[in-house]
Amino acid sequence: MKLSQVPLKEIECAGPLMRASTPYILEYDEVAALARDLFENYRAKINRAATKLGPRQRESNAESYALLANDREVGRFHVVYDVDETRLAIELNEAEADKFYRLMRDQRIITPDLGLIRRVMSGNMAETVAACLWQIGAIKVTLGDLRPLYKVDEGRNSSPIYIDVKGLAGFPAVNDFVLSSAALLVRNLDFDVICGVESGSIAIAAVMAQKFAKPMFYARRTKRYPEASPFEGIKSHELFRKRVLLVDDTLVHGWTKTRVIREIREWGGRVEACFVIFDRQQQGSTDLEQAGVRLDSLTNRDAALSRKIPREISFLTDEEYDEVVRYFADPGAWHEARGLSFHEPSPLE
Repeated sequence: MKLSQVPLKEIECAGPLMRASTPYILEYDEVAALARDLFENYRAKINRAATKLGPRQRESNAESYALLANDREVGRFHVVYDVDETRLAIELNEAEADKFYRLMRDQRIITPDLGLIRRVMSGNMAETVAACLWQIGAIKVTLGDLRPLYKVDEGRNSSPIYIDVKGLAGFPAVNDFVLSSAALLVRNLDFDVICGVESGSIAIAAVMAQKFAKPMFYARRTKRYPEASPFEGIKSHELFRKRVLLVDDTLVHGWTKTRVIREIREWGGRVEACFVIFDRQQQGSTDLEQAGVRLDSLTNRDAALSRKIPREISFLTDEEYDEVVRYFADPGAWHEARGLSFHEPSPLE
């Protein structure tokens, strides 16, 4: 059994101890294989000085394994067999426990709980939506030590944060809440048709079109051949003088959106408004403004980094929070501090 196969719940890190549980009763041989794989992950990603896994030590309904470095114990993996679950814990030094928490966090069983968000925080709409995105794992953070940094600016630069709204449909209650909130935000805009962008926002645009009983089409990111239509689901004469609401999942710099706006206008359509779920606030609104288009966003990076969102919702560590803040404050300086090349953002020709 591999460590990456284990679904986790109630994952937390308190000082030198990381605790979690899985809602399955694991067999002895599964735990033995799990302990071996846990040690290999620990040695490969956290402590290269670790040399071997100690023997299984049993006691009643529990067992443990020592993590050794030249016969010196540097950590311990604990397993408790409960009635309806298996509880896991790993003891390390505080810095290593924090790393192991970040390594295992993505394996948590995601159970969206809007009630919990209402109970533990009192934020505005943007902060509440951001909390929902954190809760379902749509906002991802890496320090680059356990997992690679994310690529942005068409692959030329790096980032410690990535917003992936495409998975919203996998969480029906959250999807309904977010897109119903989106519909309330744009309900006073005048538009005849909705345009999504391949492929991340097609589902979002389709749901919003249904809510407003408006037709919908989408723009292709690239043409498969020179004569191909830039759009799917509409003909040129059907777009003529139609007011278009452009819908996308996220906004970074606005390069794709300004291209789509230009193509819609070349077909005779009118674009004056663009809606996105998440605005990274990296000059994308300025690009749209220069194209004569107003931006409406449901949430943004300021809301996502609000101190009103507790760690039990975001699962973010203090180190990760500080890293993301430094990145957004000055991406160029952040790259330089990490010894990475930085390219001034500009669209590829």
